[in-house]
Amino acid sequence: MSSAFQPLGFSLPAKVADLEKRAKAALSLTEQVRASLPEEQKSHVLSASYRDETLSVTMDSAAWCPQLRYGAEGLLESLKANGGPEFAKLKVRVGRRGV
Repeated sequence: MSSAFQPLGFSLPAKVADLEKRAKAALSLTEQVRASLPEEQKSHVLSASYRDETLSVTMDSAAWCPQLRYGAEGLLESLKANGGPEFAKLKVRVGRRGV
């Protein structure tokens, strides 16, 4: 008969490994986005993530969001051309840098 209760650390290593894998993937995508942008925009990218066919980019200031939206087609094409993921839409939002 198996117990319904398992020690707390039983599945912890697998969950930590999965979390680490997802964090590395998010960092990689953010770096790919930065590499695909003009020099003046790349330092304002805080993070990038995706869901389904939508790329979400978080910028550090609302002033940069329209510029990124305006160049959305070029960014998505550049990501695809450099072997990155293919997205149909771009969502841009404002965030703030961690302290």
